[in-house]
Amino acid sequence: MKRLVFIILVSGFFLNTLVANNASEVSGKQFTPKDTTWKSLSIREKIGQTMVMLPDRKTELVLGKGTLDGFFKNYPIGAFFMGYKLFDGVKSEDRTEHLRKAVVEYQHASRLPLIMQEDYETGLGLPGMTAFPREMSIGAANNEKLAFQYGEGVAMEARSVGVNWVLHPVCDLNLNPFNPIVNTRSISDNPDKAIRLLKQQINGLQQNGVAATIKHFPGDGVDYRDQHLLTSCNSLSKVDWDKTYGKVYVELIKNGVACIMPGHISLPTYQKTKINGFYPPATLSKDLLTDLLKGKLGFKGVIVSDALVMAGFRGYYKSNLESEIKSFEAGVDMMLWPSYEFMDSVEVRIKRGEIPMSRLNDAVQRVWAMKERFGLLKKDRELIKPITAQEIANYDKVAQEVADKSITLVRDVKTLLPLKPDKKEKILMVSLAAPSKRGDYPTQQIIKLQQELISKGFNVDFQRDILYESGFWSDELTNKYDKVIFVANRYFHFPPGPLQFWDNQAQTVWCINSTDKSKVIVVSLGSPYHTNEYFERVNTIINSYSCDDSTIKSVAKALTGELIMTGTSPVNLNLDDIFDIKTRIKNIIK
Repeated sequence: MKRLVFIILVSGFFLNTLVANNASEVSGKQFTPKDTTWKSLSIREKIGQTMVMLPDRKTELVLGKGTLDGFFKNYPIGAFFMGYKLFDGVKSEDRTEHLRKAVVEYQHASRLPLIMQEDYETGLGLPGMTAFPREMSIGAANNEKLAFQYGEGVAMEARSVGVNWVLHPVCDLNLNPFNPIVNTRSISDNPDKAIRLLKQQINGLQQNGVAATIKHFPGDGVDYRDQHLLTSCNSLSKVDWDKTYGKVYVELIKNGVACIMPGHISLPTYQKTKINGFYPPATLSKDLLTDLLKGKLGFKGVIVSDALVMAGFRGYYKSNLESEIKSFEAGVDMMLWPSYEFMDSVEVRIKRGEIPMSRLNDAVQRVWAMKERFGLLKKDRELIKPITAQEIANYDKVAQEVADKSITLVRDVKTLLPLKPDKKEKILMVSLAAPSKRGDYPTQQIIKLQQELISKGFNVDFQRDILYESGFWSDELTNKYDKVIFVANRYFHFPPGPLQFWDNQAQTVWCINSTDKSKVIVVSLGSPYHTNEYFERVNTIINSYSCDDSTIKSVAKALTGELIMTGTSPVNLNLDDIFDIKTRIKNIIK
């Protein structure tokens, strides 16, 4: 019995030593600030370092009693998310310069250095800047040099408008094909491939002066639900989580990633505490943020929350302000879009002793270290780093190369490809793209593909959906046309909701599967799973993972044989595995 106890104690000692050594190794890649100015900040200034706000000049002037200087005196916040709110009433063509001017204005009005943040998952989305393909295109191209250049391009263009921090890359694993918000935003369903390529992308960002953020801890892509709408769940066991998502986070922390964003996602296997009978999202979970991420995984960087307006975060406490406070107490270091009352309330609670000063100091030290690491504490720092037209053109070439190398031929059983221009041959292009209140961009990009083929000498008609009621379906298609190209363009939040097809697009799927397949080609510009989920009997299938202009050009070249398709599927498309997540995970980690 004594021997058994001894063995257990020794085993426990070595296990704890292993975890401690792992945490130490991870921590060694992180940074502690040499500049100690943060220690002399007032409580209110320290709290300000934990807040990332949306620009809102009207509110700022009210809080500052008429001046921006007054605003920063009363609410000395540490960061701005330079996104949609900034551009209210600003013409599209003026947005790039408007952003630059706003950055300079804010930085000059603030006594303390600000860090400017945006998502920029596929580039800046501003006039004159590079539009990059989506993250899954990097996985399909499977090229580490391009992954680095992708990060470098985003960093250099971001710095040219004064942004030093991006909320990407997405490091979620796309384990559930029905997850509506990961999909093409992730590199792969394979942790080893994700780690290898994400390291290079992060290096490309951070070696060029921009802090990277991996998201959404503890990992999205297992649930089929959307954390914008409710709290979703990563339901993996400890063993499976450690071998998949946990492995990704450990390796990217070792690699020195600056920030981690927790999602509004629970991880019951690592949680003990419930709120009103439910496991809370990571953004409200001390178990996940303090004990697991900062403790076991040894992360010393900045934890920044996902947006606090999302439904997956709200409603656990009597007010959203109370939720913000609890999130900070749980371990979030920077709050994304909190209320200004957050600063007032935290100040009062610290002075009362309800929130320990050590929690605030821990957060501020992490934020200050990040600002020091990326040069924001230097008095002579360059707020806007100029970029030349030639440099942007070079990054446009990177985007085009990523797109070219990502195009994946899933199958071409009857050898319908390449298409050959023949004035007598008639082609019909049919879009499967749902309309959205956010605009009709998905369909517009399909029309661009039609125009690309026309410019190459093809005779191509366009049709938006094919409905049973219209009479323009089934065998009529192959009687009237020599080739029919169905182009699916369904992706994250365009429109919000599941990625499956419904209404008019569902009727178009009905049409495809009722039609003679000998002349049918299906191209997916969005979810790669659609090609087998809906079109397993179609003989010719292409996946492209994105619908930016570079990818549209690549797809056109692939269809016409100007581009040899070398992309490899970054996710498992096996139809049997699509419906069995346990089998998918088993195949990934075996």
